[in-house]
Amino acid sequence: MSTSRNDQIIQMSRKDDTSELQFLRNQQQVIASLAETFLRGHSVASLYTEIGRSISKVLQVDGCLLLECPTDGHGYRLRSACGLCKKKMLETVDWVDNRQLAESLKRDDVLVVTDYLASKKFHPPDRECFKNYRSGMSVRMPGQSGPIGVLAIYHSQARKYRVDEQEFLSTISNMLAGALSRDAKERALRETETRSKVILNTAVDAIITIDEDGLITLFNQAAQQMFGYMEEEVIGQKVNMLMPQPYRNEHDQYMENYKSTGKKKVIGIGREMTGERKDGSTFPLYLAVSEFKVGEKRHYTGIIRDVTEQRSLEQEVLRISDHERRRIGQDLHDGLGQMLTGIGLMSQGLVNKLKKENPGIAEQAKEITRLLREADEYAKNLSRGLLPVDFEVRGLVTSLERLATNAERLFGVECTFRESNIPVFYDTTVVEHLFRITQEAISNAVKHSQADRIRIELEANEEFAVLMVKNNGRGFTSEWQQKKGSGIDIMRFRAQLIGATLDIQNLEGGGVVLNCVLPRTEAMYRMEDEQE
Repeated sequence: MSTSRNDQIIQMSRKDDTSELQFLRNQQQVIASLAETFLRGHSVASLYTEIGRSISKVLQVDGCLLLECPTDGHGYRLRSACGLCKKKMLETVDWVDNRQLAESLKRDDVLVVTDYLASKKFHPPDRECFKNYRSGMSVRMPGQSGPIGVLAIYHSQARKYRVDEQEFLSTISNMLAGALSRDAKERALRETETRSKVILNTAVDAIITIDEDGLITLFNQAAQQMFGYMEEEVIGQKVNMLMPQPYRNEHDQYMENYKSTGKKKVIGIGREMTGERKDGSTFPLYLAVSEFKVGEKRHYTGIIRDVTEQRSLEQEVLRISDHERRRIGQDLHDGLGQMLTGIGLMSQGLVNKLKKENPGIAEQAKEITRLLREADEYAKNLSRGLLPVDFEVRGLVTSLERLATNAERLFGVECTFRESNIPVFYDTTVVEHLFRITQEAISNAVKHSQADRIRIELEANEEFAVLMVKNNGRGFTSEWQQKKGSGIDIMRFRAQLIGATLDIQNLEGGGVVLNCVLPRTEAMYRMEDEQE
């Protein structure tokens, strides 16, 4: 049967030296090569021209067109027009106006046009350089929420495209779709990571992330400035390197205890602690810890704020308050007390004279003398309350011994005090706060824990001083953190002002122990046997 040249469908012809087997082998080689390239994580954007050239060579067509859907969803952006025309002639995203390409975006199979001149429905893209093409195939690149692009080939002669050729184009399209989706996810992940890093590094507070073994995995710029370490110096190191003793040695045990028991001491509960900088100096900090999981592994994020300025201001306010209290106490003792003592002596002398001259008036004078003595004793007691600590070398020890004796006398409990390696404090404010913490701990043991045995211990070494108050009371309930009264908050506040940390725990078998740990500095204390 003869037909005109325009209507004739030209059968696909191959070079004589190219067998069917070689044709299939070429397809497989291209697919294998692309698969290996994508598995290695190469970006698709850098391979568009090479991919288009490979497709054109295998299918023996004039060129390959690759359009990608931009993330804003408007039109389709040209990525490659290999062999068709110069890319600069096609700089446009308005490609969906072509009926064939638009139809391909709706179909799962390959759309084949064997002869555009014979087709009443489809035609090549309405561009000058496409007007001489006679046949082509197009297929969409599928994505999870819709097509992410379209892949098309064009040829200058009308021809039929075999099933294996259609399957080859469809396979390449699916591979490109997968690689483009991967690239988009990686790009979005990089953008998210970049945003997160910017947020982390511009945060005012220090942010540190550790894994379940206590190894640092993130250390933002604020943390670097706060602790004096560069990021590369701490990543992969134990987080306890940022803690002074004894917390450095205790931290690993705490992590193990939490893993095995689930009991939290810091996680989810903000608290003040002491940090150690690279230069060895210590400072007060506020730490809030949260927990998250990656797979089955726990990770922890700590947000840290340096509260040195805040504590210095609070300490100055309290120092002024304590100074005024001591001044009033001193005035009571040295001023009013001495005046009352003198008046009492004068009154007693008057009583002695009136005994012979006027016994009735002498009795009234005697009563006045008694009242003066009571007033003098009352003034002394007020002074002693305002000045509880003797600021001598062993002033704290003497005051704690007296506190233990008074506790036995007033509360009817057994209260003992033991000293070991007594520190000599340079700052009387520190001595005052340690005394007040002990006083409050004894009061809590008697009133709330209903203890009948209390033990006070004070000891120090070259690194830190520890004040311990232990009782045999009933201990705290599981809700004590939420229901604690102001007494515990005041003790913590006093500890924080002097750079110490306060830890209160229930004891196994009953009872409560309070540990106030004060790191040693040159300005804080010296050992009693050391020379100044």
